[in-house]
Amino acid sequence: MIKLIYGEKGTGKTKIILDSVNETVKSAKGNVVFISQKRGYSANIDFNVRCVYTEDFGFKGLEGFVGFIDGLMAGNSDIEYLFIDGIARIAECTVEDLECFVNEANRLEKEYGVKFVLTISCAKEKLPAFLAELAD
Repeated sequence: MIKLIYGEKGTGKTKIILDSVNETVKSAKGNVVFISQKRGYSANIDFNVRCVYTEDFGFKGLEGFVGFIDGLMAGNSDIEYLFIDGIARIAECTVEDLECFVNEANRLEKEYGVKFVLTISCAKEKLPAFLAELAD
C-alpha cells in the first residue's frame, strides 16, 4: 500500500501525516518510521515512532534516497509503516521523477509488507498518472 497526501504548499499535509503517524502506531504490529528532512516534529509524535531526519545523512538526489530507504529496510525488516513527509523535497527531484521510487516502494511492499504514506506539494490536477492513482 502506498498512500499519497497531496496539496499545494501550506494546505496542512504535515499535520495530516503527523495525525496519521500517531493513529497508526496505536495498532501497528511492526515498527513505524517517520522520515522528514529537518528536525522539529518529534515533540508532536508518539515516542514509539522512530523519527529519522534526512539532514543527518549525506545522500544526494533520488537515487541516494532510494538507497537510503533500502538501507533502512536492510537494517530493520520489521518496519511495517514508512511515513515520508515531503518526498520530492527530500529526494531533490520533481514529482515526475518519483516513478522509480514508487516502483521501489511497491517492491518493498511485496517483499517485506511495508506500507508507505507520502506527502507531496502538488495540486491533484498536476499529479502524474502514476501518482494520481495513489491519491485518495
